[in-house]
Amino acid sequence: MVETTTTQAKQGSRGGMRPPQRRRPHSRYGQQMEEKQNLKKIYGIREQQLKKYFVTAHQSTVETGPGLIEILEKRLDNAVYRAGWSPTRAAARQLVSHRLVTVNGRPVDVPSLQVKVGDVISIKESKRKKAIFTNFTKSLQNVAAPSWILLDPENFSFKVTGLPGADEAGLGVDIRAIVEYFAR
Repeated sequence: MVETTTTQAKQGSRGGMRPPQRRRPHSRYGQQMEEKQNLKKIYGIREQQLKKYFVTAHQSTVETGPGLIEILEKRLDNAVYRAGWSPTRAAARQLVSHRLVTVNGRPVDVPSLQVKVGDVISIKESKRKKAIFTNFTKSLQNVAAPSWILLDPENFSFKVTGLPGADEAGLGVDIRAIVEYFAR
């Protein structure tokens, strides 16, 4: 009896492992949904927020796809991330939520706040001595901020000088598929 079990093991019994399954390609709807999920994951937003942003972009005068990306890029947490103040969008969201950031001199704790041209975003004066900001100016020397952000590391601030472009965002998602998903 021992011989049969060892013989079975030698013949290729994998002890519960299944053979690899062939995955069918996604339908067009599946591809669209996957792109939408990727966009939500990149920006760390919920379904309802993305729907609201889509409706806003669709009602605007610009093309819907680039308009949607522009709205997402103008979020305060994303602007803080793009300025190089944090390594991830989630960390940038936490900086904003903990009231470490001011917009035009006013403390803000809403990560989804839409920044406008001319807004000056800075670290709160009383929070600049915190440990995370000790090497702030050195860490910003290697940051390649987008063209719509003007960095001022000495004053712990940056200014929004223009509107973000969809081509500059470089997200790697098919925005057309997302627009088609919401347009159905």
